[in-house]
Amino acid sequence: MRGKLTGNHKKHIVLAGVAGILLVAAFAFFGDKGLVDVYRLGKERDSILSYNRSLEDENKDLEEQIELLKTDKRYIGYIARKELNMIGRNEAVYKLEDPVKP
Repeated sequence: MRGKLTGNHKKHIVLAGVAGILLVAAFAFFGDKGLVDVYRLGKERDSILSYNRSLEDENKDLEEQIELLKTDKRYIGYIARKELNMIGRNEAVYKLEDPVKP
């Protein structure tokens, strides 16, 4: 009977093979650099790329503002009024108070 596999031995070999395949599949899915990790890294990459695009847009806006501050006197006046609460020549500021309600 040496060399012959009984039904029980065959079941154990098949079971061990299936367990091995499941173990490899689990590592491929959950292990380091597995599908879950690849998916997470892809989402992280997309988030970083989106943030980079927003920074590029912000930089472009700032470059345009710098150019306007170098060349456009009306824009300089606008910024002075808006951010520094300044007034121009021949301008007056009127402060109106809300009427007191009885």
